[in-house]
Amino acid sequence: MGLLIIFICFVLFLTVYVFAAFLKAQYLTGKRPVEVLLNERKSSPDYCSWEKISEEVKKYFILIEDPGFYKRRGVNLNIIIRRGLSCFVEKGRVIHGSTVSQQLAKNLYLHFERTIFRKITEFFICLKIERCLTKEEIFTFYLNIIYYGNNIYGISEACEYYFLKTPAELTANQAVFFACLIAAPNAADPVHYPEKFFSLKKRKLEKCFREGLISEKELEYFCSFPENRPDPEFAPAFRRTETVPAIHMVNESFGSFY
Repeated sequence: MGLLIIFICFVLFLTVYVFAAFLKAQYLTGKRPVEVLLNERKSSPDYCSWEKISEEVKKYFILIEDPGFYKRRGVNLNIIIRRGLSCFVEKGRVIHGSTVSQQLAKNLYLHFERTIFRKITEFFICLKIERCLTKEEIFTFYLNIIYYGNNIYGISEACEYYFLKTPAELTANQAVFFACLIAAPNAADPVHYPEKFFSLKKRKLEKCFREGLISEKELEYFCSFPENRPDPEFAPAFRRTETVPAIHMVNESFGSFY
């Protein structure tokens, strides 16, 4: 009898907990509708539309960040539950790899604290986002608001800062660079911590290879650069600080290094 009472209390608590997250999601998306936020971002001069993003970016961002993005309808509840219950820690490491819709929801509406309540709220916001926007709109909006390190937000500014290019001009190497960078733009900042960035990139690409998302040839090529300096094809135009020496070299594909 005592166990039954405990179970009933737990179910009631969980119901109230989930309902509270639902109400918060409704409040946040009602106060600031996602369509309004998208239109506000589109009005910015540095907004980059879907048509102006290279096919390499569209391919490798999705392969590395959310390979089921275009096939999946709605949100991946299994991922949300698994990462929520794990409290984002696996073998002492923070778990990254939320879906594109989750990351968009988090960046638009939520703080970055790692709690189950936030994750449940994020789930309901994801449902709203998936109902209101197309896949192309979600992915483009996501690229235009996420953080790329060094006080850079949005893919247009990131391309200018790191490569002196536009998003339409990015190659496969540079697309992989950004897709890996956003997982840890501060801790694995390629400007100041090139070794950490290379290690992060290698782990993510090896995971993609194990899952059959990229070929062995792609894995070898993207990971074929030295660990003791920024990859020459990834980082030709860093505006470095005085404490980080510039690398002077010329690459036939990317031009002069600064």
